[in-house]
Amino acid sequence: MTANSSIEITLAGNDQQNAWDAYILAHPRATHCHRFAWKTVLEQAFHIRTFYLMARESGHVVGVLPLAWQKSFLFGSFLTSLPHLNAGGALVDSDAIEDALVERAAAITQEVGASRMQLRYRGECRLALPISDHKVSAVREVSSDTEAMWKGISSNNRRKVNKATKSGMTAEAEGAAALDIFYYIYADNMRNLGTPVYARRFFDEVLHAFPESTEIVVVRLNGEPIAAAWLNGFRDGVEATWMCSLWKYLALQPNMMLYWHILRISGERGYRYFDFGRSTRDSGTHKFKQLWDTTDFPLPWANWTASGEPAADLSPANPRYQLAARLWSRLPLPIANLIGPHIVRNLP
Repeated sequence: MTANSSIEITLAGNDQQNAWDAYILAHPRATHCHRFAWKTVLEQAFHIRTFYLMARESGHVVGVLPLAWQKSFLFGSFLTSLPHLNAGGALVDSDAIEDALVERAAAITQEVGASRMQLRYRGECRLALPISDHKVSAVREVSSDTEAMWKGISSNNRRKVNKATKSGMTAEAEGAAALDIFYYIYADNMRNLGTPVYARRFFDEVLHAFPESTEIVVVRLNGEPIAAAWLNGFRDGVEATWMCSLWKYLALQPNMMLYWHILRISGERGYRYFDFGRSTRDSGTHKFKQLWDTTDFPLPWANWTASGEPAADLSPANPRYQLAARLWSRLPLPIANLIGPHIVRNLP
């Protein structure tokens, strides 16, 4: 890649937030992951260094690329655009601008002594780099016509939602007031999955950064919270960034009630589509989401390494991480909640 000499690339500071957000709001491929406030969230919640690259031509913003630098004993030193999220790859006006941004990002990766960089795209990626394509988003259109949407889901799904309702299950959007409830269910769910838990502060920071577009939906059984979803809205879509259920109630399928309620309120609030969130292709979670007549949206992640060698396999298919997950799932919840945040901050 050879940078175009007419393109000026700088690191965007907080004083550039308005220019950054104005650009991404006008860009057709922007996602909520590209919003500038994620910079503050990552820095404050995880104490990691960020590099928000902004490209200009003739004084006009023509491209952006957010990066975060992480270091850990297990995974080494690496940059990601963006960690903990599903997207964040370069947004640009042209291929030449993208090449210039990626070239600068690779230079920064080497300057800080990191061994690799991952750029997370949504939909398609033109970069001539090795691509990890095992992740997808499951997306479904929604409508303000609740009755038509209800009739449009499978009879099996309708039966399960009706069964949940008759058992005393309810679902409501409870907003920021439900953070403690969400975090309790989330922490229990993640421990059982064998995955370290985020610190509660992370969710505090997200709520502070995006108060107008964040929602927490809670499913209750006879008044007791048993499942929850964290939603991030952007433009005409809303994404379930984190979903969780108490495992002792999984047989009652609270996620069926949860998904239907989210579909309904998303349509009522004027969104055009609901993103069920990231899944590993053909996994059990992915197949469950497909029961809602979803369309797969590819999440190609481009990988650059300083050595030119293939990037390490950090997917769940790696036996090394499967063993770690099994061991983690056996930890008492208080211990998992205590040490988990120190580990997860440096996970990609």
